[in-house]
Amino acid sequence: MPLARFKRFFRTLSFARVVCLGFFAAILLGSFGLYISEEGELSYVDSLYLSASSICVTGLSPIPLSGLNPSTHWIMLFLIQLGGLGIISFTVIVGFLITKGISRNARFNAFVGAAIDTQTETESLATNEVNRILLSIINISFSIEILGAIGLYLHMPEGVEGENTRWFFSLFTAVSSFNNAGFSITDDLSALRLDPFSLYIVSGLVIFGGIGFPVIILLEKVLLTIFVRIVYRIEVVAETLMMEKALKAGNVPRFLLLPAQFSAILENRIEEYNKHLRGETTRIQSKLLVYGSFALLLFGFIGIYFLERSNPHTFHGMDLVDKISNAFFMSVCSRTAGFSTMDLGHLNDATVIIITVLMFIGGGPQGTAGGIKITTFVLLLAYLKNVIQPSKPVMLFGETVSKNSVAVAIRVYFLATVSLAFIFILLGILDQNQHSLHVIFFELISSFSTVGYSLNLTSQLGDIEKLFYAAVMYVGRVGIFTVLIAATGHSGVPKMGTIDDGVKIQVG
Repeated sequence: MPLARFKRFFRTLSFARVVCLGFFAAILLGSFGLYISEEGELSYVDSLYLSASSICVTGLSPIPLSGLNPSTHWIMLFLIQLGGLGIISFTVIVGFLITKGISRNARFNAFVGAAIDTQTETESLATNEVNRILLSIINISFSIEILGAIGLYLHMPEGVEGENTRWFFSLFTAVSSFNNAGFSITDDLSALRLDPFSLYIVSGLVIFGGIGFPVIILLEKVLLTIFVRIVYRIEVVAETLMMEKALKAGNVPRFLLLPAQFSAILENRIEEYNKHLRGETTRIQSKLLVYGSFALLLFGFIGIYFLERSNPHTFHGMDLVDKISNAFFMSVCSRTAGFSTMDLGHLNDATVIIITVLMFIGGGPQGTAGGIKITTFVLLLAYLKNVIQPSKPVMLFGETVSKNSVAVAIRVYFLATVSLAFIFILLGILDQNQHSLHVIFFELISSFSTVGYSLNLTSQLGDIEKLFYAAVMYVGRVGIFTVLIAATGHSGVPKMGTIDDGVKIQVG
């Protein structure tokens, strides 16, 4: 009974190890698929690197994607979608497919609830609630991707798809954008450089994917609540008119019955859907992520625009509208996606520094973005302010933040910086003085933060270096803290769901 033994073994693993093993297995399977699809035209190391970059939604590629087979593009699309669903979603899927009931474990349900930062008490999460959270994430992903693909299909200029079909290019770009992968089957998005509206569509998809599923779910619930109120007002007006007509004429016109009936049915349907939509974050964390994302986007936009507006190799020669759209697009993609509309090797050094900072910070937790996350960065800033006034607790928006959240933020930052410093030394040794250190460091941060930007180094890497960068992508996507928990054998679950001394902020 090999299968029964495997199921028993799988259930004994800590959930951090389930996540790590799940991603590792997906990368291996994806590498075999890519290697077979290319029929020997792609080396296995390149296949493994490309698979890791797809699953980890990084976007770095050692070879031009435009030269790959259509079947390879489809495999990459599947890998990007699978990796972009997020650690928790992926873990739940693996659990259902392999063990057929891993989520019935109460500790697993608590782990899922805490990891996505749901407002529901994590210890009370039942299996059906875990299922609803998973379905909510999948529903949001597919809905936004389809809308983005339709928008690109209808608006992007003719011929930008190259040798690909227009609908597949639109779909691939939309999926790659929302999952913050940064892959393009035409190698880059330079064909959209002078099409601001298409750039804004891609930017919007990147922002939604990078801000995190719990925030999107909360925003959707807020919008649905507003819509219910509007529908209720329509119903009240329709019923009032019906009563007035009934009193005056003695009968009710049929055209007044339809709005009342429709609004009543729609209101019930929305309320039922809203009730089953689960996994939203707290409003404080949503504020932190929305305001933090806006501040970082503004910082990146202003810095990139003023530094590159006169650069003859980048923005010089564009009109004002195109300069603004490209600066905004680069600011958005620097934090998460890695799409490019121009050769990054021609950027000013100061611009490269700004992009490196944005890459390291990244997006929101439990989204498709990488980096140490906005929440971690903001908590570190709040903690530094607290050092100046040690008698006061760490506070955000007038609320005290739990000591546990602050401690985890410090650990994530410390682990990330120490790990990156160690790997940077190793990569410098392997490079053997062939490239500038800032080029290697930029590639390292891009890999760790799963962004996908490169100063033209990726195609020049040796096989050993590619394996190192693939490992960095893996750690960056799974999370340095998750890898540490998996390595030490500690599940990380016992403290989750307990009463804390303040607002819990999801970090890392």
